[in-house]
Amino acid sequence: MLKYLLPCLCIIVSCSNQKSEPRVWQSIEQRLQTQLITVADGGLIELPEGNFMFTKSLAMDGKSNITIKGKGADKTILSFKNQSEGAQGLLITNGNNITLEDFSIEDAKGDNLKVSEVNGITLRRINSVWADGPKTENGAYALYPVLCKHVLIEECVAMGSSDAGIYGPIRFGHYQK
Repeated sequence: MLKYLLPCLCIIVSCSNQKSEPRVWQSIEQRLQTQLITVADGGLIELPEGNFMFTKSLAMDGKSNITIKGKGADKTILSFKNQSEGAQGLLITNGNNITLEDFSIEDAKGDNLKVSEVNGITLRRINSVWADGPKTENGAYALYPVLCKHVLIEECVAMGSSDAGIYGPIRFGHYQK
């Protein structure tokens, strides 16, 4: 009898599903866009821990020496799944020495993160993904530093884009001038 009970016990144990907690979505859209517009040069924008849903692109233009920091790529998640305005998830333009670190960007209609005409951009521990996996309907680029100088990308994840995960001025072994 014991020889039949042990295999059954193993099957029961292996079939138990541990379901993860469903995401609880919060809105910080208006507050974060205001911070991106009003942050003074040299400032820090701290993103809280949580799952945040956005309906519009977020943009920051003409800033210098700014850090935007989350609580971790698995703890601060910016989702554009319900985006109805704009193409990019987060757009950073015309700046100097911008650092983005420790958060995730998901599911923008176009590029998840586009950085244009920035001299000195650091992307550190950024996850840029389309949560439902690769599809032709997904945005083209997960991380898109274009027309930028001094680009540093470290410990980032890019998944599910319809074209290239990372697209931009990649030159190995030396800086682009």
